[in-house]
Amino acid sequence: MDLLSDRRIAPFLPLVLLLVPLNIYAIGDRLGAGVQWALFRYQETFYGPSLITISSDAGYVGSGLITGKTALSFVLWDAGAVVLLASFIVLLVIVAGEREGWTRYAGVAVAASGVLMVASYVAQYGPFFSGPAGFTVPIGVPLVFAVAWALSAGEWPGDVEEADEEEEEDPGQDEEEEVTEE
Repeated sequence: MDLLSDRRIAPFLPLVLLLVPLNIYAIGDRLGAGVQWALFRYQETFYGPSLITISSDAGYVGSGLITGKTALSFVLWDAGAVVLLASFIVLLVIVAGEREGWTRYAGVAVAASGVLMVASYVAQYGPFFSGPAGFTVPIGVPLVFAVAWALSAGEWPGDVEEADEEEEEDPGQDEEEEVTEE
Protein backbone atom coordinates (compact mmCIF):
# COMPACT_ATOMS: atom_id res chain seq x y z
CA MET A 1 0.00 0.00 0.00
CA ASP A 2 1.23 3.48 -0.89
CA LEU A 3 1.91 5.56 2.23
CA LEU A 4 0.07 8.59 0.86
CA SER A 5 -2.97 6.52 -0.12
CA ASP A 6 -3.56 5.59 3.53
CA ARG A 7 -6.24 8.00 4.70
CA ARG A 8 -5.02 7.78 8.31
CA ILE A 9 -1.76 9.53 7.42
CA ALA A 10 -3.49 12.62 5.97
CA PRO A 11 -4.01 14.57 9.24
CA PHE A 12 -0.36 14.14 10.15
CA LEU A 13 0.76 16.09 7.09
CA PRO A 14 -0.62 19.46 8.30
CA LEU A 15 0.35 18.52 11.86
CA VAL A 16 3.98 18.33 10.72
CA LEU A 17 3.57 21.87 9.39
CA LEU A 18 2.48 23.01 12.85
CA LEU A 19 5.63 21.51 14.39
CA VAL A 20 8.43 22.55 12.02
CA PRO A 21 9.88 26.06 11.79
CA LEU A 22 8.53 27.84 8.71
CA ASN A 23 10.53 31.04 8.78
CA ILE A 24 13.82 32.49 10.00
CA TYR A 25 13.99 36.27 10.07
CA ALA A 26 16.10 39.24 11.07
CA ILE A 27 14.62 42.54 12.22
CA GLY A 28 15.96 45.76 10.72
CA ASP A 29 19.66 46.45 10.94
CA ARG A 30 20.53 43.66 13.42
CA LEU A 31 17.93 44.78 15.96
CA GLY A 32 16.81 41.21 16.48
CA ALA A 33 16.23 37.84 14.93
CA GLY A 34 13.80 34.99 15.29
CA VAL A 35 12.36 31.69 14.21
CA GLN A 36 8.67 31.39 13.35
CA TRP A 37 6.39 28.35 13.50
CA ALA A 38 2.79 28.41 12.31
CA LEU A 39 1.28 29.25 15.70
CA PHE A 40 4.09 31.12 17.45
CA ARG A 41 7.52 32.63 17.04
CA TYR A 42 10.61 32.93 19.18
CA GLN A 43 12.63 36.08 18.78
CA GLU A 44 15.54 37.74 20.48
CA THR A 45 15.99 41.50 20.47
CA PHE A 46 17.81 43.96 22.69
CA TYR A 47 14.72 43.75 24.95
CA GLY A 48 15.46 40.07 25.51
CA PRO A 49 13.99 36.78 24.31
CA SER A 50 10.27 36.55 23.56
CA LEU A 51 7.80 33.80 22.73
CA ILE A 52 4.95 35.40 20.78
CA THR A 53 1.78 33.51 19.83
CA ILE A 54 -0.61 34.34 17.00
CA SER A 55 -3.19 35.38 19.60
CA SER A 56 -0.67 37.93 20.94
CA ASP A 57 -0.18 39.17 17.37
CA ALA A 58 -3.92 39.63 17.00
CA GLY A 59 -4.05 41.49 20.31
CA TYR A 60 -1.22 43.84 19.29
CA VAL A 61 -2.92 44.63 15.99
CA GLY A 62 -6.38 44.95 17.55
CA SER A 63 -5.16 47.33 20.25
CA GLY A 64 -3.33 49.50 17.73
CA LEU A 65 0.09 48.77 19.24
CA ILE A 66 1.24 47.41 15.87
CA THR A 67 0.16 49.26 12.72
CA GLY A 68 1.11 49.62 9.07
CA LYS A 69 2.79 46.93 7.04
CA THR A 70 3.78 44.99 10.14
CA ALA A 71 0.13 44.79 11.19
CA LEU A 72 -0.81 43.61 7.70
CA SER A 73 1.95 41.02 7.88
CA PHE A 74 0.68 39.77 11.26
CA VAL A 75 -2.90 39.55 9.99
CA LEU A 76 -1.87 37.61 6.88
CA TRP A 77 0.30 35.20 8.89
CA ASP A 78 -2.43 34.66 11.50
CA ALA A 79 -4.99 34.01 8.74
CA GLY A 80 -2.62 31.46 7.18
CA ALA A 81 -2.18 29.73 10.55
CA VAL A 82 -5.95 29.58 11.13
CA VAL A 83 -6.52 28.10 7.65
CA LEU A 84 -3.78 25.54 8.33
CA LEU A 85 -5.48 24.58 11.61
CA ALA A 86 -8.81 24.31 9.79
CA SER A 87 -7.29 21.92 7.25
CA PHE A 88 -5.99 19.77 10.11
CA ILE A 89 -9.48 19.64 11.63
CA VAL A 90 -11.05 18.78 8.26
CA LEU A 91 -8.62 15.91 7.86
CA LEU A 92 -9.43 14.63 11.36
CA VAL A 93 -13.12 14.61 10.37
CA ILE A 94 -12.22 12.65 7.23
CA VAL A 95 -10.32 10.05 9.23
CA ALA A 96 -13.24 9.77 11.66
CA GLY A 97 -15.23 8.65 8.61
CA GLU A 98 -17.64 11.53 8.47
CA ARG A 99 -16.73 13.10 5.12
CA GLU A 100 -14.94 11.08 2.49
CA GLY A 101 -13.74 13.01 -0.52
CA TRP A 102 -12.82 16.18 1.35
CA THR A 103 -9.09 15.48 1.22
CA ARG A 104 -8.59 17.67 -1.84
CA TYR A 105 -10.38 20.54 -0.09
CA ALA A 106 -7.93 20.22 2.79
CA GLY A 107 -5.08 20.31 0.26
CA VAL A 108 -6.45 23.52 -1.22
CA ALA A 109 -6.72 24.97 2.30
CA VAL A 110 -3.08 24.09 3.02
CA ALA A 111 -2.06 25.77 -0.26
CA ALA A 112 -4.10 28.84 0.70
CA SER A 113 -2.31 28.97 4.04
CA GLY A 114 1.03 28.86 2.20
CA VAL A 115 -0.06 31.71 -0.07
CA LEU A 116 -1.11 33.77 2.97
CA MET A 117 2.23 33.11 4.64
CA VAL A 118 4.17 34.19 1.55
CA ALA A 119 1.94 37.28 1.31
CA SER A 120 2.88 38.01 4.92
CA TYR A 121 6.57 37.95 3.98
CA VAL A 122 5.99 40.22 1.00
CA ALA A 123 3.95 42.67 3.10
CA GLN A 124 6.72 42.93 5.70
CA TYR A 125 9.95 42.56 3.72
CA GLY A 126 9.07 43.12 0.06
CA PRO A 127 8.89 40.80 -2.95
CA PHE A 128 12.47 39.59 -2.50
CA PHE A 129 11.97 38.92 1.23
CA SER A 130 14.54 41.58 2.09
CA GLY A 131 14.28 45.28 2.77
CA PRO A 132 14.64 48.02 5.39
CA ALA A 133 12.53 45.99 7.85
CA GLY A 134 15.05 43.13 7.68
CA PHE A 135 14.95 39.86 5.81
CA THR A 136 13.32 36.46 6.00
CA VAL A 137 14.22 32.99 4.84
CA PRO A 138 11.06 30.89 4.32
CA ILE A 139 12.64 27.56 5.18
CA GLY A 140 9.40 25.66 5.78
CA VAL A 141 7.09 27.20 3.20
CA PRO A 142 8.20 24.86 0.40
CA LEU A 143 7.10 22.04 2.71
CA VAL A 144 3.69 23.72 3.05
CA PHE A 145 3.23 23.61 -0.72
CA ALA A 146 4.54 20.02 -0.89
CA VAL A 147 1.94 18.93 1.67
CA ALA A 148 -0.75 20.85 -0.22
CA TRP A 149 0.22 19.05 -3.42
CA ALA A 150 0.26 15.65 -1.68
CA LEU A 151 -3.23 16.22 -0.29
CA SER A 152 -4.80 17.66 -3.43
CA ALA A 153 -3.08 15.52 -6.07
CA GLY A 154 -3.00 12.22 -4.22
CA GLU A 155 -5.52 9.44 -4.77
CA TRP A 156 -7.20 9.04 -1.41
CA PRO A 157 -9.60 6.16 -0.74
CA GLY A 158 -12.79 8.25 -0.50
CA ASP A 159 -11.89 10.33 -3.52
CA VAL A 160 -11.26 7.31 -5.77
CA GLU A 161 -14.59 5.70 -4.83
CA GLU A 162 -16.48 8.89 -5.70
CA ALA A 163 -14.77 9.09 -9.09
CA ASP A 164 -15.69 5.46 -9.82
CA GLU A 165 -19.34 6.12 -8.91
CA GLU A 166 -19.47 9.08 -11.34
CA GLU A 167 -18.02 6.96 -14.16
CA GLU A 168 -20.59 4.22 -13.52
CA GLU A 169 -23.49 6.72 -13.75
CA ASP A 170 -22.36 8.29 -17.04
CA PRO A 171 -22.50 5.21 -19.34
CA GLY A 172 -26.11 4.51 -18.38
CA GLN A 173 -27.14 8.05 -19.19
CA ASP A 174 -25.51 7.86 -22.63
CA GLU A 175 -27.40 4.64 -23.47
CA GLU A 176 -30.74 6.25 -22.57
CA GLU A 177 -29.99 9.20 -24.86
CA GLU A 178 -29.16 6.85 -27.75
CA VAL A 179 -32.41 4.91 -27.28
CA THR A 180 -34.54 8.09 -27.38
CA GLU A 181 -32.78 9.30 -30.54
CA GLU A 182 -33.73 6.15 -32.54
